[in-house]
Amino acid sequence: MVNIAVIGTGAFGVEHIKTIQSMNGAELFGICNRSEDRLLAVAQKYGIPTEKTYTDITELLKEEALDAVVIATDEKSHEPIAKEAVKFGKHVLIEKPVATDVETANHLLALSKRNEVVILPGHMLRFDPGYVAVKEKLANVSGQIHSLRLKRNVPVERFSLHARTHPVFMALSHDIDQLIWNTNSRPKRVFAMEKQIDKEIEMPGVFFGLIEMEDGMICSVETQWCLPNEYGQYIDVELEAMYEGGNLKYRFPGDTLSVMDNGHLARPDIQLTPIIHGNLYGALRNELEHFVDLIKDNNIKQVVPMEDAVLGIEICEALITSAREKREIVWENV
Repeated sequence: MVNIAVIGTGAFGVEHIKTIQSMNGAELFGICNRSEDRLLAVAQKYGIPTEKTYTDITELLKEEALDAVVIATDEKSHEPIAKEAVKFGKHVLIEKPVATDVETANHLLALSKRNEVVILPGHMLRFDPGYVAVKEKLANVSGQIHSLRLKRNVPVERFSLHARTHPVFMALSHDIDQLIWNTNSRPKRVFAMEKQIDKEIEMPGVFFGLIEMEDGMICSVETQWCLPNEYGQYIDVELEAMYEGGNLKYRFPGDTLSVMDNGHLARPDIQLTPIIHGNLYGALRNELEHFVDLIKDNNIKQVVPMEDAVLGIEICEALITSAREKREIVWENV
């Protein structure tokens, strides 16, 4: 049994908590959060004993029975917490984005190479059945991939909640990771544009980017944080590839399940973290089970190498720089 603690009890930290509680082969060792009120509220809701709650990260990491931690805190705290966890010999899963600058990402890469513990970037779409099917198909197409179009739009009500971080890191890091996963090429040129949609929020709410890869493939990325709330869905995602001899399209969520209830439309998640007979399944569980497998067997190949996470941060930085400075970024100069 692998004992895992979750550091950070925000919305996605709670998803990790619920998922670990549903898993076989893993035990929720405890939870940690700076706010004691929030910590105890989450503990009470999910049946976690008070003695398994921590406001001090070091106190948690000193526990000999603890094997691993999930870092689901704000992005700036990822590196210092990871360094502290590794110092105590704990395995680490870091939620995306692992960092918001290349220097910090490279520090995490160096940390992963210097130690025998697992450091897994939390890019859970690599564990989603839909995206795995996309990966398998694109890996076996008969001709060259001409283009890849990636869209991840978000309801406007979520914009202010996540505006601490640039939307390229908050949303498009998922899609940039898909770009990296589905091509053996590297970027050649980057150009992007952005638009502010709320005068009270510094971060842009609309962002479009173009990436030319070294093999000639053109990639477009889009995130708009102004999707009408009335659509009743958490996100609106599309991936489309054009290649010699064919075309591939993937949408999330699809039109599989929609519910109209008292004038409110909802499209419940049945893929990323669906609840089936009281237990959580889906992409997040698949990712956490892979994390457990890596801890148990160091011969297993890591699905998300830290090198890929660093490249993703480099692409994010290039896109943001291009939009802010209104110029093309040539990759040799990054």
